[in-house]
Amino acid sequence: MSALVDRAIEGAGLSDVLAARRDGGLSAGHLARLRAADLLALGAIADRVRTDEVGPEVRVYTGGGGDVDARLLTFPRAGEELTGLELLREIAVARVTGPHGARIRVDWTSCGLELAQVALGFGASELAGRIATKRGLPIAEGELAGVGKKSQLESAQVVKARELAGFVKRAGRIPVFVDPDGAEQVRDAIRPQEEAP
Repeated sequence: MSALVDRAIEGAGLSDVLAARRDGGLSAGHLARLRAADLLALGAIADRVRTDEVGPEVRVYTGGGGDVDARLLTFPRAGEELTGLELLREIAVARVTGPHGARIRVDWTSCGLELAQVALGFGASELAGRIATKRGLPIAEGELAGVGKKSQLESAQVVKARELAGFVKRAGRIPVFVDPDGAEQVRDAIRPQEEAP
């Protein structure tokens, strides 16, 4: 896949922008070219930068939203009214022009889970939001949900966490859930508490 991405970056005339990013010498001209670039080519360069600097893990915050530091950029920003394509462009530009190893977080509560998943291909490295029902209502502690053909009841929190992990894995990333205390847990397959080793 990397050869295809490299060809897309080269075909869009952005190879020198990627080289400048790696060397730490992005100019105003590079920024103008990024803003005018085809969205898919822009996504390709942003994803390449994310791969080089952050790796395949995606931190997922389902509670408090996690810690805050100077390298954290959260999208959508408060008060911004962007279309989905505008949001993807802003995320990609932030990845390419932001600090080395920046944490690009997308709040799925604001923009929707599907768009947040797509943002992972445009340089985002973190997802944050509330775990809620399909109607947007918070899931109560201990609430159960029917799962599978025989509607076996499982914790609704576990069911939603499994769904989130699936979104991240289908984007080709590794989900790392971060609890409100900051502890990280890689979850390849999320299972109910009673089945966990």
